[in-house]
Amino acid sequence: MHEYHFKIQPADFSVEVAVGGDCSLYAFAAFIIKTVGFDFDHAFEFCDNLKNPYRSKQRYTLFADLGEDADDPGVKKTPLSAVFRPRRKMLFHFDYGDDWFFLVTCAAVKESAAKRPFRKVVTTRGTPPEQYPDFEE
Repeated sequence: MHEYHFKIQPADFSVEVAVGGDCSLYAFAAFIIKTVGFDFDHAFEFCDNLKNPYRSKQRYTLFADLGEDADDPGVKKTPLSAVFRPRRKMLFHFDYGDDWFFLVTCAAVKESAAKRPFRKVVTTRGTPPEQYPDFEE
């Protein structure tokens, strides 16, 4: 089994995670969202253009799995191994209304002695962003 190590950076917060097994991009997205304390309640995509995700050449979208985007691969059946390798960076774009962008960097891919897939937080730095901040305060 392979173990993927990632650094995930939304705004001024960063988290390092390890993901065992060859989980799908969908399961990885759910883990990212859980890690920052958001609700997994919006559409998302992984994009290769870090400066302008709307001009990405390579995108993996939830809409493709819903049958709404035939041009891009989906996220439910695409494994991490098909997308990430060490030093590969992608932008995780969550909630197209609020436009949350998370820089996702694959730090390493290692052999693992684990018998089952796992997902764990290794370290965190800073304060995670609020998904729905109260703008009246």
